[in-house]
Amino acid sequence: GRLEQVDCRARGLLCEQGACVEPWRYGSPQWSECPDDPLATPESLHDKMVYYEDIVRRLHLHPRMRWVLPVLLACDGSDCSRPAVGEEQATWQDVERWLSGENDGLWSALYLAAEAYRYAVTGEAEVLDTIGLLLEGERQRLAITGVPGVFTRQLIPPGVEGLSCPDDLQAYVPDVEKDDNQWVRVSDAGCVEVVDASSGQWRATEHCGLDEFAGWCWLDNVSQDEYAGHMFGLAAVYRLVDDEQVQQTVRGMLSDIGTMLVDTRLQIVDWDGRPVEHGRLYALAMDNFPGFNAAMALAFVKVCAAASGDPAIEDFYENCLLQRGGEVDCLHWPSEQPRPYTDYLGQAGLYVGQDSCLSNWNNISMHFASLHDLLLVEFDPQVRAAVQRHLQVEAFAPPDTPRPVAEQNNAWFDIIYAAWKALGPGSDGPAYGAVENAVCMLRQFPSSQAVPDLQCPPDKCQEVCTDRLGHPLGSYPRQVAERCPSTFLWWGNPYSLGSCNSNSRHIKPPTDYLLAYWMARYFGFIDEDQ
Repeated sequence: GRLEQVDCRARGLLCEQGACVEPWRYGSPQWSECPDDPLATPESLHDKMVYYEDIVRRLHLHPRMRWVLPVLLACDGSDCSRPAVGEEQATWQDVERWLSGENDGLWSALYLAAEAYRYAVTGEAEVLDTIGLLLEGERQRLAITGVPGVFTRQLIPPGVEGLSCPDDLQAYVPDVEKDDNQWVRVSDAGCVEVVDASSGQWRATEHCGLDEFAGWCWLDNVSQDEYAGHMFGLAAVYRLVDDEQVQQTVRGMLSDIGTMLVDTRLQIVDWDGRPVEHGRLYALAMDNFPGFNAAMALAFVKVCAAASGDPAIEDFYENCLLQRGGEVDCLHWPSEQPRPYTDYLGQAGLYVGQDSCLSNWNNISMHFASLHDLLLVEFDPQVRAAVQRHLQVEAFAPPDTPRPVAEQNNAWFDIIYAAWKALGPGSDGPAYGAVENAVCMLRQFPSSQAVPDLQCPPDKCQEVCTDRLGHPLGSYPRQVAERCPSTFLWWGNPYSLGSCNSNSRHIKPPTDYLLAYWMARYFGFIDEDQ
């Protein structure tokens, strides 16, 4: 037969013993199971996963809402110190209040990503049902704005017990500066309505065609935070879920998003024709750090180009953002200079202020999401090398930098780093320490997301500085067992000194555990028996 020469690198793979292998499997590394962590729960990683997958579907997903929400369970009669039905048996019908917020789409999209990784590991048909349901939620979040490629922050359908649109008419008055998030409602005629600031009366706008959403309300001024979650979820589905219908759906969404970003030159423009406050993705927008914006722009556009196959989006990525065809002024913003966006990565601004106390943990999370998305779809060796160098040297473990991500006890960051760092010949090898820490944090993860009574350990939680918002910080990165449950624990600041009081009615979604768990399973860092 004829010998065929294969360039493994062109597919993001490494060559080992004559075969192309995933980089994280190169050399068959043996990962620590963290067997002796004194803070580990008695439940296995697998058992916690099974329970958490079950509770998401029966409790955190309402049949009329295609997204995951925290909940407040109904009181046990007049006793509101406990729920009428405990979380072990509670369903969506036992919910008193759905705790919707302005970042619902971000958190729910991260659960979509968890299910994409789960499907890649198990291939279970039931996972496709969940993915299909969540993708319908993504479609609704895009469709309700009436602007292709533009998401809403938050949306509320009529007739859901325990959730309703705001009663305060001021919430619907358009913000003059567009630096606050305001609500709009959709009339029976399918047009956006707002409240006039002068008269205090409802008025219809000419933004129509939303008949599907008559009676709904939604929050405008979507941000980069929301897009970071949506793109993380959609990118994972595109790369990992080999179902024809799912692929058709996700490719269509990413095509619309990519076209929007090209047409607006990396600026998100809302339903009212005005740019959103936190939606400028070009590197020198001057409202965030150049490397932060550049990584996000590269990731979003490349994911959209790869998924859609649209030559216009691919050309924008290759010849505008990477300047492959030579120097060209393609963005036409006063501050921008023709320059490959990979050159900006070192200016991501992740560690800010004395002892990194003024760092923005939202930005750190978004940035790691961007690096994940880009390395998931970009196979060009030169670009990958630049991104991987930045990930290792400037983002995860920068030398002589206080509070590096490598020391934050964050399983999600650990897994992203271990999976996407440079591996194989010429590298410093697998990230054994990061994986071990991730496994330990997952083993510590509580077996319930009900809010417990938990105080910051006094011997470890002494204030040493304040964060960018004036909140006290310690010098100790709290481990998972020492932190209060959150909508997505990995997004928060581990140096916070916060505490929580027991509330068995308040149940957070387990998206944080499930995303880290299924990513670790996919990359081979843990197995089904653990």
